[in-house]
Amino acid sequence: MRELRRRHTPFSVARWASRKAAHALSTWPGIRHVRYAIHRWEFLAGRNDSGYSGVFSTVEEAARSAPIAVTGYDQAGMADLHVYSQANGEFRPMPPTEYPALFWLRPAIESGARRLFDLGGYVGHVYYQYSGYLDLPDAFSWTIYDVPHITQAGERIARERGARHLSFTNDLGAIGEADIVFAAGSLQYLKEGFLHEALRAASRLPPHLIIHRTALHPSRSFVTLQSINQRSGRIAFCPYTVAHRERFIDGLQALGYEQIDAWTKQRAIDVPLHPECHADAYSGLYFRLRS
Repeated sequence: MRELRRRHTPFSVARWASRKAAHALSTWPGIRHVRYAIHRWEFLAGRNDSGYSGVFSTVEEAARSAPIAVTGYDQAGMADLHVYSQANGEFRPMPPTEYPALFWLRPAIESGARRLFDLGGYVGHVYYQYSGYLDLPDAFSWTIYDVPHITQAGERIARERGARHLSFTNDLGAIGEADIVFAAGSLQYLKEGFLHEALRAASRLPPHLIIHRTALHPSRSFVTLQSINQRSGRIAFCPYTVAHRERFIDGLQALGYEQIDAWTKQRAIDVPLHPECHADAYSGLYFRLRS
């Protein structure tokens, strides 16, 4: 009891009580409305970069909630976000959180995989980060699928840097030519089930799937709207899909894939005023096609 009294000072008790009171007040209809209005104003003004606003049933509904007519990555300026450091124009080094994906990518290549389909691979930042850790054969093909504004910028950067393994496409059908499908931080910018539908329509199923930095929720799926500050100072808004984790995995297993590994990246997903949408971390998964 002496230890309990020493730890719970009058100040700490008052602070705890004030927090409880603030939380209770925030549930009142009038207060909640004011909180939402303030949050929405800050969000639309770009004061919370990579913040989220609203919960929607579809990507189209989320896009209609944006304050500008053009949303998503297929627009000028979106290929110039945070790929380079501002000091010397180089790609940022690979952070430690990329090692789980690299761990499974390396043996897939060493076992004979020669064609990688990078789904939503942007301008090639993963290729540039990973290539120093991989012994890519001369005939290896790293193909990035993305929207036209992004692939055009990626092709220009690849020419400047002499990236001989790298190519770009806007043709989703090329996924059927791959030995490895790699999706890092991209599936949340697509409709839920996009990957599953692409695989079902493919001419063949790729033997390896590496899913990395993907927004999955343990009990629900939803779409929100994300704000992104471009280096030009403009604000872009993107519908952001958070898929139901179990349904996501079950859908791939139904196609004939076996889950081999899973990992997380510690970055919480929070949609203000929607605590039911909280997720503790982003997900990584590795699947192999059952023989």
